Amino acid sequence: MRHLFIINPRAGKRDRSREMAELARGAMAGRGEPWKAVCTAGPGHATRLVKEAAGLGDPLRVYACGGDGTLNEVVNGAAGLDHVAVTHVPLGSGNDFLRIFGAEAVRLFQPDRLTHGPQIRMDLIDCNGRLSLNVCSVGFDARIGFGAAKFKNLPLVSGSMAYRLSALETIARGIHLPYRVTVDGEMLPGGRFTLLCACNGRYYGGGFNPSPTARPDDGLLDFIVVPAVSRVTVLALIQKYARGKVGEIPRVILRRGREMRVLCDRTTQVNVDGELVTGTEVSVRLSEKKVWFFYPPDILWVPTGGEVVGEHKISTPCASL
Repeated sequence: MRHLFIINPRAGKRDRSREMAELARGAMAGRGEPWKAVCTAGPGHATRLVKEAAGLGDPLRVYACGGDGTLNEVVNGAAGLDHVAVTHVPLGSGNDFLRIFGAEAVRLFQPDRLTHGPQIRMDLIDCNGRLSLNVCSVGFDARIGFGAAKFKNLPLVSGSMAYRLSALETIARGIHLPYRVTVDGEMLPGGRFTLLCACNGRYYGGGFNPSPTARPDDGLLDFIVVPAVSRVTVLALIQKYARGKVGEIPRVILRRGREMRVLCDRTTQVNVDGELVTGTEVSVRLSEKKVWFFYPPDILWVPTGGEVVGEHKISTPCASL
């Protein structure tokens, strides 16, 4: 088993690459297994590093040391490869995917707890060829997400606060746009929508929880379609959306399925785990590829219709999520 620590020095408020390299060294001490820590040099570098390491063919564990964007790049390099497993060492401002593992996840997902943890095969979303482990969104919400980037670097501004500041700015500029939307071939009513969301995980945007029942290992996606609303209504919508009460939003459409297609009359932004995809035709579907994800042995996870695979054995989960 080889271990590759991919460190994003630009994640979070400050460069923690030297600290992470030392944590990796401590975690691997005495294991007698080859390992390497590499810092990324720019967008796409993490994906290339994973593909290069995976090309050697032997079992590989990859540690995405950064934010949700770093995890997304690592996942895109490991997707569909049975000999590669990935995890997340959280250094970003949101670290949203890990929230599905519980309130203690950020504290537990550290190198010394991960090297011998179990792993599970997880679903992926394919958005116009870009893979996502967590959440894809189109419309008002995506515009908020990309707008939040400029607020995150401000002093004393957390990930969730940056998201809220961007929401206020986006409300002032405009809320809904014209789309044609289908889910598994069914045309949805209405011609203007505020936001469209596909959930494989449960949290994004610095802790927003639109779909509290979504699971990344059940072979289905949770689709949330919010019709056009007024500026007054959207303030209440954001609160319900953030707290997992999206079902209380008037006229909201909820579906569980495999594909959502969106046709736009202009180029639109799509949030793919915090990464930007653009287009006038958007396909958000369950990917044929999956990815192995490993996590600390302290965490209890019951897979949907499957088994937890340990480093050298299959073990039986002992508690529900």
